[in-house]
Amino acid sequence: MSTTITGQPAEEPAALHRAGLVARENGQLQEALELITRSLQLNDRNILAICDLADILQRMGRPEESIEFYRAAADADPRNASIHTNLGCALSTAGHLKEALQCHRRAIKLDPKFGPGHGNLGVVYQAMGEFSQALASYRQAKKFSPDSEPIMSNLGACLLQLGRQEEALEVLSRGVVKHPRSINAFSNLCAAYVSVNRPEEAIQAARSALEINPNSSSTLNNLGNALKAKGDYNQAIACYAKARQIEPNCHLAYNNLGSTLSEMGRSTEALEALRRALELRPESAVMFSNYLLTLNYLPDVSRDTLFTEHKRFDTQFGAPLAQLAVPHKNRPDPERRLRIGYVSADLRDHPVANFVEPILAEHSAADFEVFCYANQRVSDSVTERLRSYTDRWRSVAGLTDAELAVQIRQDKIDILVDLSGHTAGNRLLAFARKPAPVQVSAIGYMQTTGLSAMDYRITDRHLDPVGSSEPYSSETLVRLVRGAADFRPPAESPDVNELPALQNGYITFGSFNNLAKITPEVIGAWVQILKATPNSRLLVVGRAGSAIQDKLLAAGIAQERLELIERLPMQDYLKLHNRVDILLDTFPYNGGTTTLIAVWMGVPFITLSGTSAVSRAGTHLLRAMNLLELSAADVAQYVQRAVAIEGDLPKLAHWRRELRGRLAPMLGQGTGHTRELEVAYRKMWRDWCAQAAPGQAQSPAPKSQTPP
Repeated sequence: MSTTITGQPAEEPAALHRAGLVARENGQLQEALELITRSLQLNDRNILAICDLADILQRMGRPEESIEFYRAAADADPRNASIHTNLGCALSTAGHLKEALQCHRRAIKLDPKFGPGHGNLGVVYQAMGEFSQALASYRQAKKFSPDSEPIMSNLGACLLQLGRQEEALEVLSRGVVKHPRSINAFSNLCAAYVSVNRPEEAIQAARSALEINPNSSSTLNNLGNALKAKGDYNQAIACYAKARQIEPNCHLAYNNLGSTLSEMGRSTEALEALRRALELRPESAVMFSNYLLTLNYLPDVSRDTLFTEHKRFDTQFGAPLAQLAVPHKNRPDPERRLRIGYVSADLRDHPVANFVEPILAEHSAADFEVFCYANQRVSDSVTERLRSYTDRWRSVAGLTDAELAVQIRQDKIDILVDLSGHTAGNRLLAFARKPAPVQVSAIGYMQTTGLSAMDYRITDRHLDPVGSSEPYSSETLVRLVRGAADFRPPAESPDVNELPALQNGYITFGSFNNLAKITPEVIGAWVQILKATPNSRLLVVGRAGSAIQDKLLAAGIAQERLELIERLPMQDYLKLHNRVDILLDTFPYNGGTTTLIAVWMGVPFITLSGTSAVSRAGTHLLRAMNLLELSAADVAQYVQRAVAIEGDLPKLAHWRRELRGRLAPMLGQGTGHTRELEVAYRKMWRDWCAQAAPGQAQSPAPKSQTPP
């Protein structure tokens, strides 16, 4: 029965509820909250009003309060599938994933054909990294709700995470046709185009999404990634900045900004952004790896700091997983044929492939069965060639780290080799789970991984001198006599030409290194060199070269003395060396593959030697070629060496004719280097068999090892 208060008509709960829904529709969430709260004070049995109040709280970013109201609704109507799945969504938002999973399963049990229930179950699986199960849930959801926009968008995003780009593009393209006003569909389509290196289409998809909602931080992040893929770094940075304005605590924007600044050679700024990303998302191992990689580029970061930070990665991510390792069932026969597994995201047209190919091509089939776990989403002709050398090839980009570890155990791998370290696409958290009895890091990262579960790191006595590197490595160092890796020069390399300066009348310095390695200190040294050799030129290769050019121009180097070139196909890249007289190596992170290719093409280089393996690579190569006069101990000597050689064209011309011959004996050693590596593998295995009882999860290892 209605009553009146101070002469005013009583409020009707139904009318208050309706008014609250109108306010919610208009985005007036606080008013909607107050209206529906008053409605429930008058009629607390209105389950729809309870659910609507929970939804408003969820929209206001108050998921824990939302959960309590959804629980009340579920208690009042326990057989309502929609309520259970809404409760699951609120729990998922609050980070209670396991409980959310139970709610969505309960909803599906109540209504097996409830499409949103299957779809939301997929969302939780995806958040947990269980992409295969997420895909199965989305497929079920699509069967019952074939035209649902969220289901199509999420299905496409899941296919993308599983490395099935073409399927993802097909689903997402259909999604934007059916739902031309869906920001999620366009934003996910953008991410799919970026993953298959189609930046122009990615940019168009992102801009279509922004026409629908110009204030979407996730879409701005995707647009930034697309612009970065195209090479428009400054525009990408502007997108990340706007995303942060909209969402100040957007961890993805900080991470993407950090990666972009790093590629531009702005490592100090990059580190600041990556640190902020980690503060916002401390549970992200990917962001931590980005941070560690960037630390290597900075000259003022000590070896103590580097090692401490790498060990911190293990403390946070690796050690907790290593403690869960279960006993291995590999047969501890020291002389049997072994299964070797190589894990990499770079088994394609990538510098790492130049070092991996000789190992795969020349492996002893009688002694070793070779497995490759390819973590890349794009394959090419190099991939197919590498695949032809192996016994088993597995594409694992769609597997979680846990699933990959299970696969490796099922394959009964004896020795598992990491080829990435903390570079992009690494699977260190799979290694942390100790899926193989013996685990080794090699080639891709001339630095400790920090992982307690990584037993060995392949190096040599020049990169890691005995006694000085052990305190900074969590792995046992295995020093190969023939060098840490064997490089196979590119096929069909052009002939070495005469010294370009003889015809040009001036010296052309060059830099072909990753621009992330070109620190302010490197640029400062280059400015000194160019000013001391006023007739010289500088040629820089890289997609973000304009950032380097701007710094050189600001330092007073004339525009006509500088030339920037984008990345080139391999044959064009090789021919470009015919225009360069001498390379200026980067420091503290020296060049690797780029330097080897340059020397193969007859181009010598000036380097600065440091204390870590990454800063000794240049000097190591020069020592092997009897050219230590090009190695410097500090910046002043680096400049002095470059200026001196600029004035000695006869010596440069002589070196140009000799360099390929000096390098040849060290390259393409193929069988010799691979046999030495395999001797090291065998010793590792014998040590494990001798020190570990059958079924033991792992065994202790000596701190330093140099195979015979």
